[in-house]
Amino acid sequence: MGEVPVRALEGVRVVELSHAAAAVAGRVLADLGADVVKIEPPGGEPGRDRAPCYQPAVPPGGQRVSWFWHTFNLNKRSVVLDLEEDPDLDRARRLVATADIVLTDYERVRSPGAADRLRSALGGDAEQLVWTEIWPYGRGGPYENLPGSELVAQATGGHLHLNGDEDRAPVAIGLPVATMQSGVEAAGAALMAYYHRLRTGHGQRVDVSMQECITWTMLNTTMMWQLLGRDETRGGAVRKERANTYYTRLVWDCADGYVHFSPVGGGGGIARERSYAALVAWMREEGADDPLLTARDWNGADQFTISQADYDRVAEIIGDFLRGRTVEELMERAVRDRILLAQVSSVEQVLHNPHLRARDFFVPAEGPDGRRVELPGPFARLSDTPIDAYRRPPGVGEHTDEILAQVDGIRA
Repeated sequence: MGEVPVRALEGVRVVELSHAAAAVAGRVLADLGADVVKIEPPGGEPGRDRAPCYQPAVPPGGQRVSWFWHTFNLNKRSVVLDLEEDPDLDRARRLVATADIVLTDYERVRSPGAADRLRSALGGDAEQLVWTEIWPYGRGGPYENLPGSELVAQATGGHLHLNGDEDRAPVAIGLPVATMQSGVEAAGAALMAYYHRLRTGHGQRVDVSMQECITWTMLNTTMMWQLLGRDETRGGAVRKERANTYYTRLVWDCADGYVHFSPVGGGGGIARERSYAALVAWMREEGADDPLLTARDWNGADQFTISQADYDRVAEIIGDFLRGRTVEELMERAVRDRILLAQVSSVEQVLHNPHLRARDFFVPAEGPDGRRVELPGPFARLSDTPIDAYRRPPGVGEHTDEILAQVDGIRA
């Protein structure tokens, strides 16, 4: 029999004091094999009640189960310690002394001053420790003490500027993208600091700003001004792409759903030109040819002189063609001929996506009520140190006795 492979962070201990963002960071490290120990207050951390919640039939005295909390607390252990009480604070201090990395966030600690006092009380300035904090604007800047939230981070980071129709108020992304992005960035930063510790013996204090993290989710928008001398404007299904002076449609209806497609304008170079040529060839096969489709070099030399009227005429022809095809037809042809088109999927359609199913993207796991559910699989497939199957999230204080017994013989 071959050797059982170890996990990437086998033997690394992480102590987590979280509400949401730090829990995301802890989930990444837990998946990689770290022993992630959550210090929860009596009754459990507030994130356990974060909406939306799964409630099959909560018994009297029972607790709601947050889908967010369930998702980002797999593979962890839980210890309940009241940090307002000296005996538990001492236990927490000794637990932190066994850790390689500590993770915490602004919702759990509430203020920079409180965070500094907590760090001092827990011995977080130990030379070998990587202490990682997530704050709305990071530490040390002019906004350090301003309150923040998921919505504020999306707004001040620029994300809201891009979402929704231009003639009305901006719209937040449905998922907590700032919370999740900052959590993942914190995990990566903590690992870089930990690698430095392995090489030098010195830990670091890692400072993560949600505002700066959300900026990196906007892709090419972040460099629009430097490259083109203008800011990108927001738009829903219709917007001005890149250097366009006219509005283009991004979401198109078809026979049984919607697709995301930019056939004309918007840049994209040779890939966009080839995509458009393949679409025109298909339309000709189906008898949907029109001289206007090739009357101009729509994605080449002519793309920056197209008027709104020009675009609207060619878009009407393309739209009539797409409405006569199903999503499956469009996707099959797009994959075959490299047409830059993608399905706009509902959650149910994602779950039944044949490509994801063929890749075994979803894996079985234990759900909140003990029944088996399917969750997205590992974020990376590591050949030498594979990410194992998921363990369910811990109950409140489920591992208190065993964790404290492991830390220098402490007993609860």
